[in-house]
Amino acid sequence: MEWRKKIYLIDVDGTLCEDIKNEEGTVRMLKAKPLMDSIAAINRLYDEGHYICIFTARTDEHKEVTEKWLKEHNVKYHQIMVNKPRKAGKYSEYHWIDDAKVRATTYKGAFTKLVKKTAEVVVFED
Repeated sequence: MEWRKKIYLIDVDGTLCEDIKNEEGTVRMLKAKPLMDSIAAINRLYDEGHYICIFTARTDEHKEVTEKWLKEHNVKYHQIMVNKPRKAGKYSEYHWIDDAKVRATTYKGAFTKLVKKTAEVVVFED
C-alpha cells in the first residue's frame, strides 16, 4: 500500500490541552494546561507533510484566544474550524458521512502508534 499524506482533524479540549468547557470562558482557555506529548505528536504529523486542521466545539467567541493558545504552545496546524457540534446531552457520538475514505480514532490520553484492528463498524446497507 502506497503511503499518502492524510488530513487530520484534531480536537483541542481533552486532546491538546486539559478539558475546558466553553462555559468556563476565555480566561480559563488561555491558561489551559497543554498536553505536551499530544502537541509533539501533532507537530510530527505536520512535519511529515500531513494536513492538520484544528476542529473544536469552541465557538466563534473563543477562536482568537484558541489561536493565541495554539501559538503560545507552538502547535503546528494549517487551519482552525470552530463551532463543531457539541457531543453532549442526548448526542453520544459523531458520525461523519463523506464520499471520501474516513477513519475515526477516539483519543484516549496518548498519541501512540496507529495500528490496524478488527472492529465492528456501522455502514450503509447495500
